[in-house]
Amino acid sequence: MSLLFLFVFLLSSVSPSSSQQQPRNISSFSSVDSPWLPNQNRILLSTNSVFAAGFRPKPSSPNLYTFSVWYHISKTTIFWSANENSPVNRNDSLVITNTGQLRLVNSSSGVNLWPGTVSGTSNSTQLRLHDDGNLVYGSIWQSFEHPTDTILPNQIMQNSTILVSKNGNYRFRNSKELVYASYNDSYWKTDNAFQRLGEDGRVTKENGDSVVTSDVGDQNLRRLTLDDDGNLRIYSFDTNHSNWTIVWQAVQEFCTIHGVCGPNAICVDEQTQNASTCVCPSGFKPNTSQVNSCERKIPLTDLHNTKFLRLDYVNFSGGSNQTDLVVKNFSICESSCFSNPHCLGFGFKFDGKGYCVLQLHRLLFGFWSPGKEMAMFLRVDKSETDQPNFNGMTSLLETTCPVRISLPLPPEDSNTTTRNIVIVCTLFAAELISGALFFWAF
Repeated sequence: MSLLFLFVFLLSSVSPSSSQQQPRNISSFSSVDSPWLPNQNRILLSTNSVFAAGFRPKPSSPNLYTFSVWYHISKTTIFWSANENSPVNRNDSLVITNTGQLRLVNSSSGVNLWPGTVSGTSNSTQLRLHDDGNLVYGSIWQSFEHPTDTILPNQIMQNSTILVSKNGNYRFRNSKELVYASYNDSYWKTDNAFQRLGEDGRVTKENGDSVVTSDVGDQNLRRLTLDDDGNLRIYSFDTNHSNWTIVWQAVQEFCTIHGVCGPNAICVDEQTQNASTCVCPSGFKPNTSQVNSCERKIPLTDLHNTKFLRLDYVNFSGGSNQTDLVVKNFSICESSCFSNPHCLGFGFKFDGKGYCVLQLHRLLFGFWSPGKEMAMFLRVDKSETDQPNFNGMTSLLETTCPVRISLPLPPEDSNTTTRNIVIVCTLFAAELISGALFFWAF
């Protein structure tokens, strides 16, 4: 009997807390509602109930909060935050002061974390969430002018607009190029800046051209987001499966995104979309102190006692650490690297145009791609016994070690003029013989 009483007592004591989990929806926030604390469980809803705003706990730190805007039908899809990099605790609050200033206050520092200067004309100014997802404070401030990692349909992108991925590693700069923040290197760029994402799936550019999604014309919820992996994507909400699907992405070869693999490593695309493997080239081994990176097996102590290992279809796009040249032949490219004490390898295109690139100081952003028609020559110590592990390689076997897979090299360029003459003569002879046979038969 005592156990039953204890069970009923515990059940009754838990019930109130569960009722507190139900959020209270509000249509606006004003000084009358101030302050707004994270534990008050309020949600600011747009009139069409598509968008919601309020305090959200950080997934990695549940006791820290951001004031964010998200899709009400997809609560995990946060597309704007006032304080992504400076979360507040449960004692902090969003307030509207007597002078009409909107403040997200960090109680320990007293710093206002709300982006931009937000001072109202009076304390009657309200914070509202519009049906397009734009969080607006009176007529003086709107979230569309302070984007974070996402652009919504009909949100205007300026030439000065910058999107930053949530992890801070990548930027979509000036609405036209993707940049790896650690080195400030660009790895994707469009000639004309993006201006607006339409509800139909068209992205208008500043010159009037458009980028279209795979579901263009469908009236779906959409968003243009710079993801944490460095790719810029347009997502469309699939109402049948209640999830977001990729309908356009800027970078098609995932491994060309800078920072996927660390120094000295080579990124190899897997068959699965947006997946890759980081492989150490010949003469290198995994770096145990840095993830997805490699280090030399034999350090370069005497640069005159070195050689080059050829890696087919491999490129290191080192950005500011590389020097591009146009040379007459391969030997000049090789000697240019060998004579430079900072050169750790060189790339060469066998297309007759003499493209030569020297990798200086560091080997960064390595990737394998048959489409690049590039061979990389890595500088190693002469005593290195490793054989090249990229000879027309198409994939890695399912093993923890890189496996060399070789394919026949393409045939050398032939004399096309001679070949064409032979073909024409053969066809002419065939026609002559067939004509003679036809005449003889009759």
